[in-house]
Amino acid sequence: MRIKKITPQVLTWELDGGFRNPIMTWTHKTVVLVFVVCDDGTVGVGECWASGAEPSALVATLEDDVSPRLIGKDPLAIGANWSEIDGLSQISARQGILRAALAGIDIALWDILGKAAGLPVWRLLGGFSDRVFPYASAGLYAPGKTPADQGAEMAGYVAKGFTGVKMKVGGASFDEDVARVAAVRDAVGPDVRLMVDALGIMTPTQALRFANAVAPHDVYWFEQPVAPEDIRGLAAVNQRGPIPVSANENAVDRGHFRTLITEDAARFIQFDVLVVGGITEGRRIANLAEAWHLPVTLHHAASAVCMAANLHLAAGLPNCDSIEYHMLHQWLFDRVPDSDWALSDGHIRLGDKPGLGLDITPDSL
Repeated sequence: MRIKKITPQVLTWELDGGFRNPIMTWTHKTVVLVFVVCDDGTVGVGECWASGAEPSALVATLEDDVSPRLIGKDPLAIGANWSEIDGLSQISARQGILRAALAGIDIALWDILGKAAGLPVWRLLGGFSDRVFPYASAGLYAPGKTPADQGAEMAGYVAKGFTGVKMKVGGASFDEDVARVAAVRDAVGPDVRLMVDALGIMTPTQALRFANAVAPHDVYWFEQPVAPEDIRGLAAVNQRGPIPVSANENAVDRGHFRTLITEDAARFIQFDVLVVGGITEGRRIANLAEAWHLPVTLHHAASAVCMAANLHLAAGLPNCDSIEYHMLHQWLFDRVPDSDWALSDGHIRLGDKPGLGLDITPDSL
C-alpha cells in the first residue's frame, strides 16, 4: 500500500455574527479537511486547524510542501512520515502552519491504519477505555443575554445528559461575569462540573481577582486565564489562586507543554490534535503529562473529524480527564449517526468501527 494522492478540501459556513467569545465575533466558520488516498483505494480523512486565518496559505502548504514528500510513501509508517514533515520547520521557521497541515495528514494516516487493521483508532492507541467524559462547551455572549439566560442555556445542556459545562468569561464587566457564573451554578445544581474559559484576555492580577470571586461557586478549572505565552502569569494564577488552571489549547508542540508542567503553570494540560500536529504528537504530550501525574483534557472547536480524532485519542489515554463537546462548532456532525456519540451516564461510548469510524469522503461533500 502506498500513498497515491493527497487532497485538501475547504468548507465554509456563514454565521450571523450573533455570538461572540471574549476576543472575537463569529461571522463564518472555515474547515479544512485532508483526504489521503492510497493505491489500493483506501481513503483516510483528517482535518487541519484553520480558525483565525484564511485557508489559502494552509492549502498551499499541503499542496506545495507536504504532498510531494509523502506521495509514494507507506501510509502505515506514521512516525516516519510525521518526522519527515515536521523536520521542514527547522529551516522554514513555519512550525505553526506546518503543524496544522501535518495534523490533517497524521489523522488521515491513523484512519487508514485503523481501516487496514480492521480496528478503531482508540484500540490501536492502547484502548484504555471505550468511555470518554464530554462537557458541553458554550456560554457565549450575545446581545441582550442576561445571567439568567446564561443559566437557562447551560441547564438545557444538563437536561440533554451532560454532567459538565463550560462557559466563557472575560467578555463582560467583572460584576456581570461573576453574576453569570453564579447564575449558571444555581441553574445546573451542585453536582455538575462547571468550568470557565477567559481565552487569555486577562492579566494575572485580573485573573486572580476573578478566580477568588467565583471560587465559592465550585469552579472545576480556569481555562487560559492569561495570554498563553505568559508562563509566569499562568503559574501565578495556578499556584496562588483557588482554581486550578487549564492550558493551552493553541500551543503547537510539546516543548511548550514541558515548560507549562515544569513551571507548575497548569494542573490540567489542554491541547487539540489539530493544533499540535495530529494524534501522534498529541499522544506524546499526554505521555509527558502522565509522567508528572497530570491529567489532560482535549479541545474541540471544529468539525466531526476533529471531534472524532480527539475522541479516539482520549479513549486511548490513561490520564484523560475530559473532552470538549462544543455546542456551536458541530460542523458535519450530521454525518455521524446519533447513536455513535450518544450520551450514556454522562459519557460517550466509542464503538468498534474501523479507523475513525466516519463515512466522510471527498465525493460525499
